[in-house]
Amino acid sequence: MKFDIDIPPVIRFGRKCRFALPSLLPEGPLLFICGKHAVPRIEKEMLPLLSGREVYIRCGFKGEPHLDEVEELLAFARSKQIKAVAGWGGGSAMDGAKAVAALLPETAPVADFFYNRAAAQDRRIYLILLPTTAGTGAEITANAVLTDAGSGIKQSLRTAGMAADAALVDPELVQECPSSVMAASGFDALTQAMESFISLKANALTRSLSRSAVRDIFLNLSRACAHDEKAVDAVTLGCLNAAVAFSRSGLGAVHGVGHPVGSLLSVPHGIACAVLLTEVLRFNAPVCGEALDELAVTAGLADAEELIANTELLRKELQIPADFKPYGLNKTHYPFIIQNCRSGSMKCNPRNMSDAQVAELLEKLT
Repeated sequence: MKFDIDIPPVIRFGRKCRFALPSLLPEGPLLFICGKHAVPRIEKEMLPLLSGREVYIRCGFKGEPHLDEVEELLAFARSKQIKAVAGWGGGSAMDGAKAVAALLPETAPVADFFYNRAAAQDRRIYLILLPTTAGTGAEITANAVLTDAGSGIKQSLRTAGMAADAALVDPELVQECPSSVMAASGFDALTQAMESFISLKANALTRSLSRSAVRDIFLNLSRACAHDEKAVDAVTLGCLNAAVAFSRSGLGAVHGVGHPVGSLLSVPHGIACAVLLTEVLRFNAPVCGEALDELAVTAGLADAEELIANTELLRKELQIPADFKPYGLNKTHYPFIIQNCRSGSMKCNPRNMSDAQVAELLEKLT
């Protein structure tokens, strides 16, 4: 048995671990890239601890960062000679921070890296990430999900230096997450945990982490959405474990199909995962039923069928749609989705999904 795993050199988990941020930073100007909700806490808690240092705060992504937004941030960071970037927020804020930190020393346009016309060198500036939602896993992964507003394509930008130097995973930051966001991001993490467990690239270590993540998220997400502290801690830890797992194992068809659906119809990523998850699990069950049975037992259920049924009940309880009808999905969208779903995630899916089968999946959700 052999495997390797790449994660940030420093991972700190626990309430108030965010206060370690100043002690981890190198000298020089610091740029916070964050969600708008994070600004008051950063100003109140962090700026006094960073007295004497040049600190800048930029925020405001509405979804996955657009290429032009990253270009603007890069221009600003270069003008201020930024030496460290702190991504503080949900997946969009952290992905924007990762892109800026990785591409700051480069000269080519962001689009060249996005479309693989250029390759960034491993020479990024210092990067520290603090998630405020439990679910995206962006604090662990070595990629940034960006969107080209012109083409409508959403995909991962990957570079050698995308992984963070440090991740501070503080459940107190997640505690304030709105219930609807907690539900969606939690379903993203649950999907990550399940897909990484059955991925063709899974190994003994990733499966152990995925199994633990399924248990913690599945059994606690509903109460976490009601802001129960112990449940929030459990879900946050589960999401961290899922992120470490899928960063090495890859994911599956839920994420492969979910990205083009999300970019085309402006479906929040966690919602796209929740809508797709059970149908994709049913599709995969003929080739990985025993693995899904194992996950069911982990979650206190009898078998794969009960796991899928209870996942549907959880989605319904959290008031997440059962299909993409609210977002206007129709047959005219299928060609774009089919053309743009052939990502690395699809290659890790345990059962090959043909173009016709992708169309059949979409038909069920239209």
